[in-house]
Amino acid sequence: MGRSGVEALAIHRYLFRLALAAGNFFAWIVVFRVLFFFSSDISLALAGTAILYALQHGIAVILTPLAAAALRHGVRRALMLGTFAAVVSLGLLAELFFSRLAFVPEVVFTLISGFVIVGGIQRALYFVPYAAAAVQSHLDSRDSLIREASLALVPLIGGFVIGEISGGTGLLFAAAAAFAGASLLALFAMPETYERFEWDYSETVRALVSPSHRDVLWVAIFDGMQGAALLLVWPLAVFIILGQSFFLLGAVLSATFLMAFLARHIVRSFIVRREAQSPYVLATIAFSSWIFRLAAGTPLQIVVADIYYHSAARPGERGIDAHAHDQWADRGHYVDEYTALKEMGLAIGRIALASFFVVLVLLTPVVVAFATGIVLAGFAAAASVMLSRHVRKEAF
Repeated sequence: MGRSGVEALAIHRYLFRLALAAGNFFAWIVVFRVLFFFSSDISLALAGTAILYALQHGIAVILTPLAAAALRHGVRRALMLGTFAAVVSLGLLAELFFSRLAFVPEVVFTLISGFVIVGGIQRALYFVPYAAAAVQSHLDSRDSLIREASLALVPLIGGFVIGEISGGTGLLFAAAAAFAGASLLALFAMPETYERFEWDYSETVRALVSPSHRDVLWVAIFDGMQGAALLLVWPLAVFIILGQSFFLLGAVLSATFLMAFLARHIVRSFIVRREAQSPYVLATIAFSSWIFRLAAGTPLQIVVADIYYHSAARPGERGIDAHAHDQWADRGHYVDEYTALKEMGLAIGRIALASFFVVLVLLTPVVVAFATGIVLAGFAAAASVMLSRHVRKEAF
C-alpha cells in the first residue's frame, strides 16, 4: 500500500474512532435508559441491556468465519461493508429519538433490535488490514497528541449534548453516524488488498475448539470478559453512581483519558522493569486495577480508579480509548486465521460475562451484581496475564 493509501486509511481510522468514541460508549447507556423507561425496574432494565449486548456478540461469533473468509475477495470491500453497517446501526439509534413513534413499544423494540443485529454484523466484518501498522506509525507523528486529545474530549462533548441539549440524544447518534459515513468516503482512496484465509466455516469451528488452540482461546475469552466489564458493566455502574447524569459520565471519562496520558508512563515504566522477572507482579497489577473500582463512590474516586486501570493495562494491549477500540484480537487488525479465532474467543468472553451479569442482577441486589461483575473481570485480567506467558509468541 502506497503513501496515499496509508493516509486514506489513517483518515478513515481517525474519523471512525471519533464515531465509535461517541456512539459505542453511550449506546448501551441509552439502551438501558430506554428499557428502564418502559419497565420502571432497574434490575429488569440492566438484565435486558446485558442480554442485548450478549446477542450482538453472539451474532459476531456466528458471522466472523464468513467475514474473515470474505477478506480473500478484498479487504477494502469488507472494511467498507463493516463501516456501512456501523453507519446503519448508529443511524437506527438516532431514528429511535427522532421518530414521532418513539414511545410506541413495538417501534422501540424494532429499532433497538436493528441496532443489535447490524452492530453484530459490523463487528464481524470490520477487520483492518496489515497497513494498520503503517497507520499507527503515521499517527505517532508530532500531531498525534492533538488527535488523541480530541478523541479523549468526545465523551465530554457527547455527555453535554445528551444531557443539556433538547433532542441531544438523537443529535449525538446522528453525528456519530455522519462521522462513520465520512470515514467510509475516505476508504474510496485506499487501494484494494487481499488477505488469505484458508479455512472454511467448519474448519474454523473445529480450529476454535481444537486442544492445540486451547490456550489462545482462553486468553481471548478472559480478555473478552474484561471487555464486557469495561464497556458495559462498569459504565452502567458509573452512570448509576453519578445519578444517571450523562454530562458527569462524559466528563469523568474525558478527564480519565486526558490524565492517563501522564500517569501511564509512570506505571508502565514500572511494569516494563518487572515484566520479564515476575508474571505474578503483572497479574497482581491487572487484578488490582479492577478491584480498586469497588471503592469508587464519587466522581474523583472514579477518575482515580480509571486512571490506574488505563495506566496499568499491558503495553500495547489496549489504547486508552478502549470505547473506540472494541476489536482487540491483533491490535485491531487482521493478521492470519488466528485473528478470527481470537475475535470469536473475545466475543465468547463478552457473552459469558454479560450472561453472568444477567443472572446476578435478577437474583441479587444491583450493588452485589455490579461488584461481582467487577471482581470477575479482575480474576479474568489476572488469568489472562498468567496464561499469556505460556502461549507461544508465534500463535499471536
